[in-house]
This record gives sequence, structure tokens and C-alpha cells, in this order.
Amino acid sequence: MASSTKTQISIARLRSTLTGFRKLRILVVGDLMLDEFIYGRVSRISPEAPVPVVHVERELAYPGGAANVARNLAAIGIHAELSGGIGQDPAGQKLLTLLRHGKIGTSGICRSSKFPTILKTRILARQQQVVRVDREEPAHLTPKERQAVLKKALDVLPRCDAVILEDYGKGLFDQPLVDALLVAAQKKGVPTAVDPNIHNPLDWHGATLVKPNRVVIVTGKQIGRAHV
Repeated sequence: MASSTKTQISIARLRSTLTGFRKLRILVVGDLMLDEFIYGRVSRISPEAPVPVVHVERELAYPGGAANVARNLAAIGIHAELSGGIGQDPAGQKLLTLLRHGKIGTSGICRSSKFPTILKTRILARQQQVVRVDREEPAHLTPKERQAVLKKALDVLPRCDAVILEDYGKGLFDQPLVDALLVAAQKKGVPTAVDPNIHNPLDWHGATLVKPNRVVIVTGKQIGRAHV
């Protein structure tokens, strides 16, 4: 009897928490990507090289990188706002369409003709990933472009209850941008959570929460990355 009561209280609390999520608005600033999945079947090996020939059956695309974080927030009822840079290309337009379809705010996104939208294409067959194709160039944003991203993010920030900074090491974040975002959030009393990239050492002083990412080394070999 006691066990049943505890379960019902737990469910009621969970429902109350999820309902409360619908009142939140969270700004996600970071490296935006488009994740593409190509599913097919393999029936033979190519005569041109010892690789499988994949007959395409269906294709799907989802927001990736920091855009995926916003997508996950939206999935649990939080109103997500997104800020970052994408290219003026078909991949960028597709990403915007997916975000708007998912009711994710895109007013903080800047588009540039200087670099392509990051596109990661995964080809899968027999429930396994055959290969991943990455289309990206180092996003060396000009000061003007980075300032444009910052301005859009700062315009959205006052309407948000929290800010998440997602650094995938693709060129968006530098120290002045980080400092400006954290200072603005502090002045507004908005908490900030940071997911840093180990290859882009920055000072995150002033952040409310930082998730340290570390490479796990066992017997001299890298076996993966631990997210603490």
C-alpha cells in the first residue's frame, strides 16, 4: 500500500514538473548543424572497390549540434530559442524549415554566404552505419558576422529563463563572445549552462553550470569521452 502511494506521488510530481516546463523559454547558443540519415540495403560488393553498394530506400534529416539540443528541449515542452550561424545554402534552408516545423525560435540565427552549413550524412544498411560524410569548413567568422550572432542572441536573451552555450568547436565561440553572453545573462539574472569543447579552451567564468568533458585514457589508448 505504501509502495503504491509513493509511486502515485512520484508520477504526480513528474507530471507537475513536465507541466511547468511549458512555461519555460530557453536560449541555446552554439554551433548549428544538419544531420542527414540515408537508409538502404546492401546486396553486393562494388566491382570498383571492396565496399558495399547501398541501394537507398529512405532519407531523413534532423537538426544537429546545438540545434539538436533545442530540439530535445522542445520535445519536453520547453519553448526553445536558437542562436548561431548557418550558410545560405540548401542545407541551411532545410535546417530552418525543420526548426520552424518543430516550433523552435529561429530569430537568433544568422545566415552567411561565406561558409556552408555543417552537414553530416550517415549512410546505414542492415542496422549498421556504413560511412559518415561530413561537409564542413572551419567557420572563421568575421568580427562583423560574430557581432551579428551576438546581437541577435542578446535581443532574445531578456525573454528567456535560462541560456545554454553549446560549443562543438566549429568556430562560433571565442572569448569576447563568451564574455559578452555571460555578462549579459548575469545582469539579467538569467542562469547559464555551458557544454564546452576540450579543443577550444575558453574561460567560462561567471557561468552557473559547466559540464566538463574529458577524454578517457586506459592503458595508453583513448577509448572515448566521458561527460561528467
